[in-house]
This record gives sequence, C-alpha cells and structure tokens, in this order.
Amino acid sequence: MISKTRKIRSILTIMLLTLLSLLSLHFYSPTIAQIKPISLLEISSERDLFSNYILAQESQQKEESSSDESLNIDPPAPVKLDGETLFEFRTNIEGIPNQERAEVAMKRIKEVAKDRSININNLVIKTIDDLYIIYVDNNLLLYLGESDAQANNKPLEELAQNYSEIIKNAIIEYRKKRTLSYFGIRGLLSLLSTILVIVIFRFLNWFVPVVSRRILEGRSVLFRTLRIQNWTLLSIYRQKQLTILSLKIIRWIIIFILLYFYIPLVLSLFPQTERLGKSVFNSFFGALGKVWAGFIDYLPNLFLIIITLVITHYLIRLCHPFFRAVEEERVTISGFYPDWAEPSYKLTVILIIGLAAAIIFPYLPGFDSPAFQGISILAGALVTFGGASTIANLIGGFVVIYTRAFQIGDRIKIDEYQGVVIEKTILSTRIRNQNNEIITIPNSILIISKIINYTATTRDLEQPLILHTTITLGYDVSWRLVHETLTNCALDTTDILDDPAPYVWQTSLDDFYISYQLRVCTNKTTSIEIGDIYTELHQKIQDKCAEVGIEIMSPHYAAVRDGNQNTIPENYLPKDYKTPGFRLHPLESFFQGNIEKDN
Repeated sequence: MISKTRKIRSILTIMLLTLLSLLSLHFYSPTIAQIKPISLLEISSERDLFSNYILAQESQQKEESSSDESLNIDPPAPVKLDGETLFEFRTNIEGIPNQERAEVAMKRIKEVAKDRSININNLVIKTIDDLYIIYVDNNLLLYLGESDAQANNKPLEELAQNYSEIIKNAIIEYRKKRTLSYFGIRGLLSLLSTILVIVIFRFLNWFVPVVSRRILEGRSVLFRTLRIQNWTLLSIYRQKQLTILSLKIIRWIIIFILLYFYIPLVLSLFPQTERLGKSVFNSFFGALGKVWAGFIDYLPNLFLIIITLVITHYLIRLCHPFFRAVEEERVTISGFYPDWAEPSYKLTVILIIGLAAAIIFPYLPGFDSPAFQGISILAGALVTFGGASTIANLIGGFVVIYTRAFQIGDRIKIDEYQGVVIEKTILSTRIRNQNNEIITIPNSILIISKIINYTATTRDLEQPLILHTTITLGYDVSWRLVHETLTNCALDTTDILDDPAPYVWQTSLDDFYISYQLRVCTNKTTSIEIGDIYTELHQKIQDKCAEVGIEIMSPHYAAVRDGNQNTIPENYLPKDYKTPGFRLHPLESFFQGNIEKDN
C-alpha cells in the first residue's frame, strides 16, 4: 500500500512539474513593442537638445574645483540585455552621463528585441557630423562619438561595427530563447532532471535502510570491540549505530547537494527565471571560490603549522625514551636523580607544546581578529584571577619534586598531619595516617610548611631512625641505676638496634625530679612499626623499673607519702612488705622541745 502511494505521489509530482512548464509556455507571448520610428531630423533635434543640456551643465562644471575632479569622474556604465553585459559606455558624449546613455540604449535595444516585426538584419550604421548612429528600420538604438573610440583605443568606425554585431547577436539570442521550440526543449530537460532527482531520492531511501538492516543483523566481520585495558571504548553495537548514523548523514548531504544543483538548473532553463538560477549558482560558487582562494592563500601558513606539529611530535617522542632511561638508571646524569625523570619529562613536554603554540598561533586564521584577541584577554583574565591558587599549587608541586622533600612511601609530618605518602602529584599530595585516613594537602601549603621526613635518613643517608621516650624520676633514685635499667629495656625490645647502642640523656634537672630521655635506633620507618616499638619499649620500661625497685612517678606525687600502698606492682614487692605509716614522731618531738626549753 505504501509503495503504491509513493508511486502515485511521484507521478503527481512529474505531472505537476510538466504542468508548470506548459503554463510557463502558455503565459509567454512575445509582445510587439510600439516603437516610434525616429527620423534623422529627430536625431538632429535630439542632438540640439543635448547641446542645450551641455550649456546648462557648463556653469556648474566651472564652479567645481580642480581638487574635486577625481571625485566626479563618470564611472563606466554597462549596457545589458537579458542580464548579459553587451558592452560599456566609458565616456560621456556632449555632457550626457554614462549611466543615462546606458539606460536609454538598454531600453531601446530591449524594445527592438521584443518586437519580432523588426528585422534585425536591417541594422545599419549612419554618420551625422562626428557621430556614428546605430539604428534598425529607422529605430534609433544608440550613437557613438570620438570620445568612445578614444576610451576603447579603437577607431570609431571599427567600434561601431563591433557594437552593432554584439547588439545583433544579442537580439537574435534573446528572441531564440523565447521561441516555442526552445521552451519545449527546456521543458523536456526540466522534466528529465526532475525524474532523475526523484529516482535518486527513491534509491537513497531504499539503499540506506537496507544497508542499515544488514549491518545490524549481519555478522560482525568488519567490527571489533575497541578496549583500553578493561574499559570498553566502543562496543560492536555502538560501532554499528555510528555507521548507520553516518549513512543517514551522508544521505541527507547528497539530497541537499542534489536540491542545491537541481533548483538553479531548472530555473536557468527558462529565460524568465534564468537570472534567479544564475544568481543562486553564482552565490554558491562565489562562496566556494572565496573559500578555495582563502585556502590557497593559507597554504604557506598551513605548511608551516604542519611542519611545526611534526617537529613537535618527534621531539616529544625523542624525549620519552631518554627520560625513561634516566628513570630506570640506564642513563645517569650527575646531580640528576632518577625520580626527577617523570616530572622533568612532563615539564619538557609542556615547554615544547608551549613553544609550538607560540609559533603556530600567529599563523592561525583570524589570529589578528578582535574576536580572537577578546578570547585571549578573557583567557588571561581567568588565569590571572581564577587560577592563582592552581598556579601556586603547580609551583609548589615542582618545588617539592625537585627539592626531594619526600617520596612515595615515606613517613612524613606536615604541621599537625602525619602519615605515609601514598600519592604525589603536581597539584596536591595525599598521605595516609595511622588511622587509615586519607589526607589531601595542596602543594601550595607544602612550600610554606615545615616537613619532617622520618624515612629519608634511612633511605638516603643509610642511617637508622632514632626514637626517644622520656621518664621523670626523683633525686632519690640513682642515675646510674636508671641508665642501666633503661638501656636494658631498649636492648630487650624487638627491632631496636644493638649498634648503635641505646643511650640515655638527662635532659633536665628540675626542682623535684630529673628527666631521663632514652634514645634508641631502628631501621623501621612505618607508622605501625614505630607504634609497635614504642608500645613494647614502654612495657619493658614498666617491667624493668619494677624489678629493680624504681617507681615511675613524679616527685610531685611522691613528695608527701601518706602511708598508702607502694606504686610498685605486688609481685615485685618483698613478701614481708607492709604499708608504711606517716613518718611523724610527735612524742619525741615534744620531749625534745621541753629539754631544750629547760636548758
């Protein structure tokens, strides 16, 4: 049913176009212009009229200054028939402007062309004084003077002969285009063009759906899934959909091109619409010509851009294996660390691309245009006002990288943040603390903060990390016993090195107690390992001090004993230990006071 409807629609379209062609033939009827014959006497009187015109203009011309002569030059005026330029009037005769001469000549030539009763073969040239007059059957067309000959660099007689031949051929062509046979042939051509366009449209409407259906239902021989590692970039189904979409777009492009050429072609077949068809053609090909001319003019700049891009591409490709070799220590540079290789490669790529952009931008189309300059100013303003923090982070990232303040895996402390570095980028640094919390620190903070690296000593200097802990004891405890006890605690602790041996610093002698700082060495650097060492060391200190009878307490607490139980664990106290009372002897003090009084 649908196919029948389409056939009927196509037949109706063809019939409609045929009817339009016949209607154009029907409404065309060459009119016979009523041209008043012009005698030679009228030519003379007309010439006298021109002379009067000259006299009227002389006073105005004399008033014009010589400085304005260049502004009052009479431009050439074309003489046209049926939209085609026959020739030009380049100079006036006896003061008549070129445009006025051209309009009068065009009007008379067109009237003669429409009047088929006038035999164009009767076109003759007559001379009156210094004028050559072209007329046919006593109908004046135009006349030429010596100034026309001088403007065209030809003898006046030869110029008149050329113009008469041009006019004759133009009138013959004008009348030929308005004959019944001419319209019949052009109508047939328009009908054939219409049928061809309809056939192409129907073929496209049949071809694209059939191919699309076969692509969807057929085997995937021409398609392969595009993957990047485990990420599917383009599946087979998606590729098929894109292919079908491309076919539909191509179909519409072909339809547009066909219509664009079909409509001007049909319009140009008939004289009444020929000018419209040519204007459509000229506008299209004029724009196409401008694009092509612009492309040709741009070719030197395009070649320079291509050469710059090629050189940039190969420079980047050349840098990559070099920095990879430096990173893998296959190439060594004095003072250049392997961990600098990757950021240096990225920085080099940025510099190369920036240099290439600086070379290419002046050769881009529209670089000097106000729009391009406005966009450049806007981009600069955005970078200046909105990207200040980003630039600070970039600078901080490069400073951190090239100062080698820390590496991935190092345990560091930045202000109040402490943890292991898990990621280091140009903009920020991420660390994981002992609670498995991820902390992101902008690099702009790093360049103004104090960074403590607990891993760098072991990695770079091959020196162990020193851990320390402090206890305070009263003056009644022997410092030698304290040193020995704390040293033994350290030696009994796991992961503490014997060499260098642990040692004790007495960091202060305060009013009521002494501060003892135990310092030990270890090769462990992670937060968990350090925490385990501190935990075990503190346990050993508690046990060892209890064994030798040292109370780990501040003298502030032990300065006045009130008879309470000793703070040493019970399993370390003697079996006969008793809680002491207050050390006061009131009676002895009383009697002693009386004796001193009696004396």
